[in-house]
Amino acid sequence: MSDRLHEIIGQIGVFHNEFIANGKIKDADIILDELSTQEEDLQEHYFKLLLQYYFQQNDIENVKKLLLAGYKFELRMEDIQEAFCNIKSGKENVIEFLDESVVFFKDTNFEKPLEVMYKYYNSNEENKVNLEHAISIIQKNRYICAFAYKNRTRDFAKLFLNEELCESLKRDLPYLFN
Repeated sequence: MSDRLHEIIGQIGVFHNEFIANGKIKDADIILDELSTQEEDLQEHYFKLLLQYYFQQNDIENVKKLLLAGYKFELRMEDIQEAFCNIKSGKENVIEFLDESVVFFKDTNFEKPLEVMYKYYNSNEENKVNLEHAISIIQKNRYICAFAYKNRTRDFAKLFLNEELCESLKRDLPYLFN
């Protein structure tokens, strides 16, 4: 790792902890403004990580602000799990907002996140209705569908398996089931 990358990682840690401690983390506009004079590579790294943080926190307003500013991050199953477990109301959530990214992302780490999401879904009867739309989006992901099918004896598979998509995938993309 280059010296510059080590320096950036250190600076990012300091900035992030400061923003959490002083409450500025709650508004991406403030952070965008405060870091506007920093070097471009530091901004790029930090805002990518900040966008991931806001996604995981299900902070849709700040996700929108950073996306509008042109930042992106690579979605992982752990991000979806964290965001899912932070859905607490019927308001639009980040999974719904970025539904196409959720449907088309590719990962290989499904077991633990799906188990955690399954347990979260079943832990609170009143909140289940708020999670239904997010589940329907997650069920459309072909990799999650294939994983759920291959693990259909597991409790979480029943929640995330999309039978209709599964039949289509068996026909069109059978390698997913190997």
